[in-house]
Amino acid sequence: MRTDRMKKGFCAALLTGGLAVFACVPAWADEVPALGLSGNSAHTVLATSGDSYDSIAISQVTNYVNVRAEANTSSAVVGKIYDDCAATILATVSGEGGDWYQIRSGTVEGYVKAQYFITGDEAEAVAKEVGTTYATVTSNSGLRLREGPSLETAILTTLDSGTSYEVIGEQDGFAHLLIDDTLQGYVSCDYISTRVEFREAVSLEEEAEMQRQKEQQRAEAEAAIQKLEQTKEENIIPVNPAGDGTSHSTDAPPVADSQTGTASQGSQSNGPGYFTPEGEQAVMSATREAIVAYAKQFLGNPYVYGGSSLTDGTDCSGFTMRIYEHFGISTGRSSRDQAAKGREIPVSEVQPGDLLFYASGDTINHVAMYIGGGQIIHAGSSKTGICIANANYRTPCKAVTFLD
Repeated sequence: MRTDRMKKGFCAALLTGGLAVFACVPAWADEVPALGLSGNSAHTVLATSGDSYDSIAISQVTNYVNVRAEANTSSAVVGKIYDDCAATILATVSGEGGDWYQIRSGTVEGYVKAQYFITGDEAEAVAKEVGTTYATVTSNSGLRLREGPSLETAILTTLDSGTSYEVIGEQDGFAHLLIDDTLQGYVSCDYISTRVEFREAVSLEEEAEMQRQKEQQRAEAEAAIQKLEQTKEENIIPVNPAGDGTSHSTDAPPVADSQTGTASQGSQSNGPGYFTPEGEQAVMSATREAIVAYAKQFLGNPYVYGGSSLTDGTDCSGFTMRIYEHFGISTGRSSRDQAAKGREIPVSEVQPGDLLFYASGDTINHVAMYIGGGQIIHAGSSKTGICIANANYRTPCKAVTFLD
């Protein structure tokens, strides 16, 4: 009886709330969450039995299949559904070449041949593999991440309140969380809420918007770099304006580097010129803006352990290394190299373009670039790729700058 009510509640949530998040509030206070995660909040669940998947389908395609306005291949394409996406089956109809499902997935509603989906017990088994469970920290003061599923184990770091992390397991009332590419640990289930997310179909409009955003990010990066070069040109003061080859000062200000906009000590005879303090400040501001804009154009690109390609895959330190390298700045390869090579600054004084470091115990094992507004951009994990996150998603242990 209780299982039947859970199934009804689950299916109703799917039919009315879409498929990005499957949320179920149990009908009784003593209902056991299907994921086995105990706690004081309503938990997201997959289902309690295969019957719940009678109206749920998981796509099984090589890449994607078109979602059409009618049950035939001559009708308009309204969206695309990729492999391992979830959809609600609204109806089964006879169409061109056999049965078609009328589906809803995300914002997309339309028709797809039934042969491209699995349902029932088979869908339930696959859904548990392709769905991703996330835990959100509900404690207002943050939450300690521990080495093992016990309060007696070592504290690795503190997780920020309201931030979500991938759940990769559960043991003894503790959720096993994947924090990023270098850190995982356990938190008490009493201080998290959980949800399960699936990939969804995308409409043609959504796909066009994603492409527009990519193009805008590239354009903003180009514009910021052009602004940097223009700022340099407008503010540089020639060391030898007379052009007679003579030296006019023995204590000329630092010479501006042509790639980074930062200053290096030089004389009037071996550099193009110098900046006034005001000019140097303007160039530094433009440099920070350009570095952040350049980094953002790679959002969504893959994470690859040991990689350093901004397009084909990179890890955390490979990402920051390549971004700085584009501006002529050498940082070193590993996160520990970069932490040692940059000039240390207080974490509270970090500025856009500076680097934040994270540690497990006393060992630095992750690096991210601060972009302002309490956010970072980093190569997080194979699940997130290059993404923007809260700077306090785990507690930063150090900050350095390469920009002054």
